[in-house]
Amino acid sequence: MKPKILIVDDEPLNRITLEAFLASDGYDLHFASNGRDGCAKAHLVQPDLILLDVMMPEMDGFAVCREIRADPVIGRIPIIVVTALDDERSRLEGLRSGADDFITKPCRREEIRARVRTVASLNRFRAIAEQSERFQRLYELAPAAIVLADAGGKIVAANRLADTMLGSAHRLLQGDDLGSRFDPASAQLVLAVITAALQGSAGDAHEIRRGSGNDEIVMQLRAAAIPDSGVKLAMLVFDDITTEVRARTALENMNRELDALVRARTNQLEEANALLLSYASFVSHDLRSPLTVMKGYLSLLKDGVYDVGPKAMPAINQAYQASEVMGELVHNILQLAHDVHDGSKAEPVGVVDARPIITRIYQHLGDHHPNGGRKFTITALPLVGVSSVVIERVFYNLLGNALKYSVGMVAPLIEVGTLPSKNGDAAVIFVRDNGVGFDSRQADKLFREFSRLETAGKSEGLGLGLSLVARLVRLHGGKIWAEAAVGAGATFYVQFPAPVTAVPQS
Repeated sequence: MKPKILIVDDEPLNRITLEAFLASDGYDLHFASNGRDGCAKAHLVQPDLILLDVMMPEMDGFAVCREIRADPVIGRIPIIVVTALDDERSRLEGLRSGADDFITKPCRREEIRARVRTVASLNRFRAIAEQSERFQRLYELAPAAIVLADAGGKIVAANRLADTMLGSAHRLLQGDDLGSRFDPASAQLVLAVITAALQGSAGDAHEIRRGSGNDEIVMQLRAAAIPDSGVKLAMLVFDDITTEVRARTALENMNRELDALVRARTNQLEEANALLLSYASFVSHDLRSPLTVMKGYLSLLKDGVYDVGPKAMPAINQAYQASEVMGELVHNILQLAHDVHDGSKAEPVGVVDARPIITRIYQHLGDHHPNGGRKFTITALPLVGVSSVVIERVFYNLLGNALKYSVGMVAPLIEVGTLPSKNGDAAVIFVRDNGVGFDSRQADKLFREFSRLETAGKSEGLGLGLSLVARLVRLHGGKIWAEAAVGAGATFYVQFPAPVTAVPQS
């Protein structure tokens, strides 16, 4: 790069003369016609030298010197004052103002050239020395080991941290073999990194290790080529990542231990569930056998196979209904333990028209809850993406509850319909009755196991049905919720996934 020289003089002839003297020496010349412009140009150009006239209007050369020296950015630029003043007082004023040298007008060509060449070179050398000193400080204070090496892996220079990280009791010396600090495999990797860097590789990071056991050091190595007196050297930077690597290894070990604990705990839970299922099946079988016998005899009595007095018939009917409730309870307990609604055992997703299934369920349940004044309505329902078995299980319970809790109403009404879909969501099917209802603030209790509301106090059952229905709906990707008011009936909403095909199941 050419040295830059700024010439500040208000006389055009003087500027032309100095330009003629210096043009052949290859300088990058810049000009200013007054002191104020000279200060601005000094900021803009950042010259290696300023040739400054003294006798200028408004702002003379001494004032320019003082302003430049007071500026932290340009304050160290060398200044040669070119002046016709040759008295001792003027020279002292110039030195006090910060001038580095004087040239008396009229100037001789060779004197100008020699003075300029000397001062510009000295300024360049000083700047280079300062940059070198700054680099040396950074080099020594860097939080990484830095090594300069030639193509053969011989050390050219190394900072002090490299001595510690590379395991040397003394300073690494020029000419030492860098590979001798590592085992053969790591030494070969270091040499390969040096070769790649000198060939212009991007300088990817490599993990390299020294020592073993608790004394092992893990380093991240990067390299880049740098010029040095016409020869390319490789600058290798070693970052100590031992702490990070040990922390990563400890985390991986902890994750493996946690995985093992989770697997062991899962096995224990699976064994406990299997035991629970076995026990529930055993209990259900033992309960179901005598219950079946008892229900059979009660059925014979209820249907008039054996003569029974009219006073005993209400008690027989109540006993028969209690046996049915007991049978349903045993079945629900077995379902709860077995978890037959596990998503992995769910039927394949289909395309089903729920309306005929729900209508059939209502007709079946209505036979068990005769009421000549009850009204049932059902609208066209959307196709849903679950099997008919799932629909039967869900609506058997919902319609059964609607019939059960509307008993005693003057004009019982049960409605099944659908809400329009919003934002592309699947449609919602609802079951509404005008029965006893419940407090909506207790709606969250409906779908808990063994949870019953106050308005259900006169009804049979232990509150398992809706919990099983809710679990079944959720495991098939759906939603269920309810709204009600005490004495004003209840509405249950079910949203099943939309069908994935357009061909209904037969």
